Amino acid sequence: MAPTPDPASTARTVRFPVAGMHCQACANSVRKLLQTVPGVADADVYYAAQTAEARLAPEVTEQSLRMALSRGGYDLPAGALDGRTLEQDIAYREEREVEERRDEARRLLIAAACLAAVWGARLLDAPHDLDPLLAAPAVIVAGKKILARGARGLRRGAPDMDALVGLGVLTAWLAGAAGAFAPALIGEASHHVHAAVMILTFVLLGRWLEGRARSRANRAVRALLDLAPPTARIIRGNEEVEVALSEVRRDQRVVVRPGERVPVDGLIVEGQTSLDESMLTGEPFPVERSPGEEVRAGTLNGNGAVTIRTTGIGSDTVLGRIAMAVHSAQASRAPVQRMADRISAVFVPIVLGIAAATFAGWSVFAGIPAGISHAVAVLVIACPCALGLATPTAVVVACGRGAREGILVKDAAAIEQLAAVDLIALDKTGTLTRGEPELRSVLPADEAIDADSALARAAGVERSSEQPLAKAVVAGARERGLSAPRARSFLAEPGVGVRGEVDGREIWIGSPRAAAERLPSEAVERAVAPLIARGETPVIVIEDGMLTLSLGLVDRMRAETPVVLGELRSLGLDVAILSGDDQEAVNTLASELGIEEAEGSLRPEEKGARLREFIGRGRQPAMVGDGINDAPALAAATVGVAMGGGADAALEAAEAALLRDDLSRLPVLLELARKTLRVIRQNLFWAFAYNLVALPFAAGLFKPFGGPGASPGLAAAAMAASSLLVVCNSLRLRSLSLERRA
Repeated sequence: MAPTPDPASTARTVRFPVAGMHCQACANSVRKLLQTVPGVADADVYYAAQTAEARLAPEVTEQSLRMALSRGGYDLPAGALDGRTLEQDIAYREEREVEERRDEARRLLIAAACLAAVWGARLLDAPHDLDPLLAAPAVIVAGKKILARGARGLRRGAPDMDALVGLGVLTAWLAGAAGAFAPALIGEASHHVHAAVMILTFVLLGRWLEGRARSRANRAVRALLDLAPPTARIIRGNEEVEVALSEVRRDQRVVVRPGERVPVDGLIVEGQTSLDESMLTGEPFPVERSPGEEVRAGTLNGNGAVTIRTTGIGSDTVLGRIAMAVHSAQASRAPVQRMADRISAVFVPIVLGIAAATFAGWSVFAGIPAGISHAVAVLVIACPCALGLATPTAVVVACGRGAREGILVKDAAAIEQLAAVDLIALDKTGTLTRGEPELRSVLPADEAIDADSALARAAGVERSSEQPLAKAVVAGARERGLSAPRARSFLAEPGVGVRGEVDGREIWIGSPRAAAERLPSEAVERAVAPLIARGETPVIVIEDGMLTLSLGLVDRMRAETPVVLGELRSLGLDVAILSGDDQEAVNTLASELGIEEAEGSLRPEEKGARLREFIGRGRQPAMVGDGINDAPALAAATVGVAMGGGADAALEAAEAALLRDDLSRLPVLLELARKTLRVIRQNLFWAFAYNLVALPFAAGLFKPFGGPGASPGLAAAAMAASSLLVVCNSLRLRSLSLERRA
């Protein structure tokens, strides 16, 4: 008899999108619902990435998961368990988020319009009987989802903030409606319908702002996926045929023309060129590629046409793996949970208990109208409007202030993360440096050579080239006061070098590797060794077949870099360099800046691994970068900061960005985050302190002893006042001083 297979050995782990999550509490609900399905061994849900990962037995079906999630108002895409691609998951999330943002905006507008109508009626001294009618669209339409989610939470025995908001809204509105028919029974409880609409408007505003920030998470991966062109030009027989990228297969030959982006990973089988690989490696200079060498999807082809044999397509490319690394980093790190969410598990049941006890006590000793009035006052005064505004208002004001300072903070989690940072990891190219080559060294091959004259002739040839290195040579000659004569018979050899005739001399300029094909390799190695030792990029100049000059180019440091590093250290922060550039170049820059921890020659995924190592040692690192190669590190760090003018993928993967290409904004960003977090904490403290003080008055605990109480109208006013205080405290961020410590 064959042994029965162990279910654990046949279970599979599947990751899939989940639609309908609006907060971390939703993620917890999704996890519990998934675990009710027989055969689900374990489940993790990531609110930030809107995905779930579950270990499923073979008998688990997509339909069984969908039915379980539907009980909480959540949904799955079609084919969720069928090995969906990253592109499919991102497209599904984008489609659902567009729908959700539209729905949230519509509900917010309805609630705001009803609030204006109710307050207008009060200013015109209209009868209170009109209030329930004016507020009805807000409660029935704008508040429908909040009421439904709150009801589901109550049915499951796990009331959340939606339950408290829903009860406060519904009780205030129903009391007003009942007051129109039984004013003697309801009493003053019928006079605060406006509180229901205020609660909804403030809560919906906060969630709309949060939803906008959360939707940016998709854009990082989308920006990476969009780097690969949607089509490729393959060879069929003797013809070139343009097809959709999804139709390309391994071992097919793909033609890439000058100026195009490479659509696939592959090996060059014909042609040679130079490629801009800075988005993957961080190296600022184009690299030469010839037959037998690898090329990567998303890189930019120079001025040579090449034919590539495909080795990787889509998610199997280096670019695809970087996109998956960003996606995984987002999913593995939940956003910082707000204090309100952490305490709501205790706060909500306590408030519901106080309201029930208040109704029972006052109904027994003073009649049902008194019981309703005080119970409604408890629910209204405890409705978390100030709590809901504590973070969004501070974030909105901080974002506006940040825009004035040339910086962007995307959400409240980023502010808290930035304020906790104790280590700044910086990319080299485009961050500490400008990403623009500069001529640093001119070494003649022997003492008999006039270096200035040889450099002028070399610049004369490079005048006809558009390559960044060529421009650096021309600029370097100009800075030395040299006049570059125009070359004749100029010829650019893609992936090799350039040549031309100046003053009757045949001049060739190119890389050491290409020069070694024209001269003894030992001579070339001796010529470039001093340049490499100093971390400079070498270029060889040959005149009439003889080695003339070795030119050393460097990536120009930003003028503000030393000052910025001084400011960061004055804030108590350590500094490190993580770069894809050559280790010698990184060491040279680190030595100039006094940075002890500096690592170069890192692949994109290795940068992310270094950040995770820092976190594993208890550090809170921020990563600052500008390239696509920085995207995994920006996502893996405690907080990512993108440089303005950088790649879209870096800007989207980061939680914060410097809008201008100016590193001096970085210390200002950190100061803004620290002061904003201080304001948020003050707001949260007030919101909770207000409830601790106000709830006893709303419950009428002091009235039997001759003390004051809080009517429903006063409760609504107190709630509005607490919200106003939070807003005013947040507005202080507009004028707070952001000190510079240079």
